Amino acid sequence: MPVWLDAIPEKSPEIVRPGTRRWLLFLVFVMLGGIALTLGCWTSERTGFVFWFTALGLPFCTWGLLFGLRRFAYKAEQVGAESRNVEREALIDSEILRGQRCAWILGTHIQAPAGNKADDLLKAMKVAAPAIDFSRPRGCDKPVRYAALTEYQTDLTKALKAAVTKLTTRVEVIVQPLPPALPCWLMLDCDSDLYPLVEEQLKAELSLKTGRIFRLMAGKGLGAFDAWLDKRWDNPGILVAITLSLPASPREEDADAVSMVVFSNRKAQAWPDALRLHRPERGTEATLTKTLKRALLWARIGPDALRGSWITGPGLTAGSGWNNACEESGVEFSLSEDNFSIDPVLGYTGHASPWLAITLADAAFEQRGVQVIAAQPAAAKDDIWVAVITKEEVRKESPKNV
Repeated sequence: MPVWLDAIPEKSPEIVRPGTRRWLLFLVFVMLGGIALTLGCWTSERTGFVFWFTALGLPFCTWGLLFGLRRFAYKAEQVGAESRNVEREALIDSEILRGQRCAWILGTHIQAPAGNKADDLLKAMKVAAPAIDFSRPRGCDKPVRYAALTEYQTDLTKALKAAVTKLTTRVEVIVQPLPPALPCWLMLDCDSDLYPLVEEQLKAELSLKTGRIFRLMAGKGLGAFDAWLDKRWDNPGILVAITLSLPASPREEDADAVSMVVFSNRKAQAWPDALRLHRPERGTEATLTKTLKRALLWARIGPDALRGSWITGPGLTAGSGWNNACEESGVEFSLSEDNFSIDPVLGYTGHASPWLAITLADAAFEQRGVQVIAAQPAAAKDDIWVAVITKEEVRKESPKNV
């Protein structure tokens, strides 16, 4: 489940000590009242121990009992509040530690109109020559101006089979050095009309080529990655995230993309230089500053450690929310030179956009260092995911290498 620090109750307020002046005034009132009642109701001789105890001692004892009960209640409330605050701090520390889980990026694969390698896409971003052109997608009668993978328009079934073969071959190479007993999970995110054409073939070829059983996850996108970090953290494992964004009716400025990222939730000895993708944080355009700060908390770094960012999605590209969030968070990289907007060059790839940004950040890490990605996976929704990629080695929660 996501780490919701905001769901933790606020700190219990300080318990106010009973006012001494009020209780002294109350004592005077009780004593005067007790004396008046005794004098008014006493019919026998007004002497002796019983009379004076009734007039003075009984009111004072009554006040003392009430004051003692109030003092006990105050101490109980004080101890209870302090106990709740201690538990709250422990819960915050525990949730932060859980939020700081991460996964190592063992390998990636990308297929886009601008190129089939991450380095090709980096070159395209550097040249800034848009890959968008007119093309007729399979679900439209008229050409649409978007970045298309044309092989999927001529023979969709053949192109999908070829893509699955490439993806599974790449996965085979990545997981081959890893222990065969590792649990393997598969996250498949594609357009609804493509799902029946891909699912069975993908699982069958993965099992055939790798000799491992891949369990299909129910979730999609970075939400599934987030859930995998929580539910499968106790045991070393592998996650293969495959996304096919090939909309039948794309919008203008959209783009086709096929992506694959292989993760391990432990440091893999076979991949010593693997980068780390820290837990992503979901927010909205209105809460980008808070979302970015929370993503930095999960990565255990300050804003000054960031060296660049990759953004994708209509809300991020068209608005100024991301630049404002970076400025308010205190980042030190140049927002004009080190803040890369993917969509104007490569096109908006929809639910593949987070993985495209992660692939680019992974490929550019040696030149640019620690980076942050911000992606809006669905143009119709305001959800924005922010995640940090680092190469730091020190972790508190790393039971074993794999």
